[in-house]
Amino acid sequence: MNVRFHLGETAFRTAAGALLSALLTLPLPAQTSDNYAMGIAAYEAGDYSQAAQLLLAADQDAPGRTNALLYAAKAYIRLSSFPNAERVLRQYIQDAPGSAESHYLLGFVLHRENRPKESLEAYTKAASIERPSSDDLKIVALDYVLLHDNADAIHWLQRAVEMDPKNKDAWYYLGRSYYSETKLPEARRAYEKVLEIDPGDVKAVNNIGLIYESEAKPDEALAAYRKAISLQEGKPRQSEQPYLNVGSLLITIEKPEEAVAPLEKAASLAPANAQCHLRLGTAYMRLGRMKEAQIELEQAVQLDPDDASAHYQLARYYKQAHQLDAAKKEFNKVAEIQSRAMEKQRASIQH
Repeated sequence: MNVRFHLGETAFRTAAGALLSALLTLPLPAQTSDNYAMGIAAYEAGDYSQAAQLLLAADQDAPGRTNALLYAAKAYIRLSSFPNAERVLRQYIQDAPGSAESHYLLGFVLHRENRPKESLEAYTKAASIERPSSDDLKIVALDYVLLHDNADAIHWLQRAVEMDPKNKDAWYYLGRSYYSETKLPEARRAYEKVLEIDPGDVKAVNNIGLIYESEAKPDEALAAYRKAISLQEGKPRQSEQPYLNVGSLLITIEKPEEAVAPLEKAASLAPANAQCHLRLGTAYMRLGRMKEAQIELEQAVQLDPDDASAHYQLARYYKQAHQLDAAKKEFNKVAEIQSRAMEKQRASIQH
């Protein structure tokens, strides 16, 4: 990787940086204008759209003399309006280049904008001013995940949990990074740490199921997925992943009739998830429910046109339905996608 996150000596001599949540709720300076006072009041009341407008006006009242822009950026972050947050933070940094808080927030915003290299640059600058927090290091690690550099991701996630052993999200992402490297015992230990902090964490239990499945232990995997499902029962927001994993594994072990119900639930929870429709269509096809299979498989291809496996299953459907021209078209699409993938892989190796 050409981009590296570094912690200089100055960073380690200074006080520890606050967590991102704390950055969004730091003590406020004295009020300097009606717009500023009203903007801060709106921010504290959770009216972030109004807060941003008032705080921008407050900065116009006293350009560069308050932290109104910093709080306007925080309001935009709360609204997930990251381009506006970036614009305001860059304006604030021009007037206060030594503000570690603004550089850390900029790094976070750039990460959310899927710009990991620039995010790492912002975090490096921030760390040269003030030592990062555990959550800061977590985002640094996730930048490396976006850059497909699991080794550096693992390094910074390990640093994050050393700094704060109760950082549940850092443990979770460390487990994911270990799993991506097929380091299953290490991944399991990371997820177990998550469950020590929060025994009801659905994602950790679900991912332990993935580990069991990778170890060819289907009964243990099914038990873990079903436990994850039970943990989220009754909650207003549920993840489709444990339902999808249960259904997919039941198809693998030749129990498509049992797979249908969880896969239908997964597709209802995440109608835009192509994998849910692909697996459900596959189960329907195994059971001879061909019309339903066609609907689901065509939906999967529509949602993810570059998924070779979806095109392959749709081609198999068309072949079984004696729609040979349509089947040929889908098989050709599979070959095209696979060829592009091979070309991309060769280019990356040569590079």
